[in-house]
Amino acid sequence: MKTATNFALSLLVILAIFVSNSFAFDKQGTTGKITGRVIDAKDNQPLIGATIKVEESNLGAITDDNGEYTILNVDVGTYILVASYIGYDNQRVPEVRVSADLTTRVDFSLKVTGQSEITTEEIEIVGKRNAIAPDQSGKIIGQEFIDNSGIRGIENIASTTAGVIQDERGNNINIRGGRDGETAIIIDGVLTTNPLDGTSTAFVSNSVLEELSVLTGGFSAEYGNVLSGVINVTTKGGTDKFSGTAEVITDELLSDDASQGYNVYNLAFGGPLIPSKDMSRFLNFYVGAERDFSLVYSPSWISDQLQTPNNVIPNYDMKRWSGNAKLNVDLQELNKDLPVQLKLGMSLAETARRGFLQSYLLFNSERNPLIKEYTNQYYAKINHQVKSDLFYEVQFNYFRSKYEEGDPQFLGDFYRYGDPASVAGLTVPGGAIGLDEYGVFALNNRVRNYYENSNTSYWSGSFNLTSQVKKNEIKFGGEYK
Repeated sequence: MKTATNFALSLLVILAIFVSNSFAFDKQGTTGKITGRVIDAKDNQPLIGATIKVEESNLGAITDDNGEYTILNVDVGTYILVASYIGYDNQRVPEVRVSADLTTRVDFSLKVTGQSEITTEEIEIVGKRNAIAPDQSGKIIGQEFIDNSGIRGIENIASTTAGVIQDERGNNINIRGGRDGETAIIIDGVLTTNPLDGTSTAFVSNSVLEELSVLTGGFSAEYGNVLSGVINVTTKGGTDKFSGTAEVITDELLSDDASQGYNVYNLAFGGPLIPSKDMSRFLNFYVGAERDFSLVYSPSWISDQLQTPNNVIPNYDMKRWSGNAKLNVDLQELNKDLPVQLKLGMSLAETARRGFLQSYLLFNSERNPLIKEYTNQYYAKINHQVKSDLFYEVQFNYFRSKYEEGDPQFLGDFYRYGDPASVAGLTVPGGAIGLDEYGVFALNNRVRNYYENSNTSYWSGSFNLTSQVKKNEIKFGGEYK
């Protein structure tokens, strides 16, 4: 017995060393859980064996000897819970919000059938809004705020959280005093942060955002390699009902001295691929696309002090398109004994924008650098609910980010940067056109001798196991990248 124990301990040590060298702790929480207690409304005694069901899903649980229940592996979203018990009236709780990596508590108090008081109107219990766990700091930003705030973009929305500071131009955020690039941005379980410099160029349209979980401190070990904070993004998924949005935003109708050439067009749509009563929950999807462009990439209050035409900084425009898609396959809809879900997803974004050089403003803005950013990610996830209190996930990810910056006319054609035949006004090969008489502003056609091209990609595979043991949730997982 002692030999076996020593062998087991040695194996654990070897496994720990192996995991620490080849794996990173999982940081891809995309589901939450619902827990609570069911009691008799008259004597407050626990009801053993009561059934709690999540409407329009295969999720549910049965209460234990203490009347308590737990429903694991619940996707982010808003649900309706129904509790039932033989001899008692059913109780329905709408607006139950589930957030990634958080626990939503819903308690029930059931009345014996026939003993309910007669009322003139229906009474419903409304679920409480989720909050960050007491040992963490941050904010849960739901769809209602995203739709009504008028703020666009992941980092801009996250900056409404206490402890998150955004610079004046809205280009970078800092969490609790951390540096630029120290914040991990996770979209549907895929880390979108460039491992070389910590930046993220990922973009998700507001029309497909479901929830943002902004953690500014106290995050657990599953968020490995995080220095300042975490922005965990969940996008919308399909259901058994069709839904969609269309949006057009423009300031082109304003006067010339007020318009910044700001335009946004997006379309999102989802629902069942097979719209029949028996198959609508088996296969469903949600897709969204956005096209936006503006004459000014990063507007500033000082632009109207520069006396530029229409108060617009010249040659500082931005054009971007983005797309997201999700496909859910629930095999339990075909076979009740096969509680397996397959989820596929992708996110694409491509941006072409101009940089801003102060010295080029007066005479040489057409030579402001051209910046191209391209990001794409794909993932496939298998989710198996082994028991009501045990499930595991296997996920495969691919992420790629490309960045290119250079002269807008030459870009990657290095030899033309200092070629007099290509640069009008240049007389010496390898030279540069000078500045004005004050040495402040570049003269027309001065070329910035700078070019950057980076291409970063990775693939990863992860395994996560979650189990509920009485009131304790146990998680184990690892990721190879």
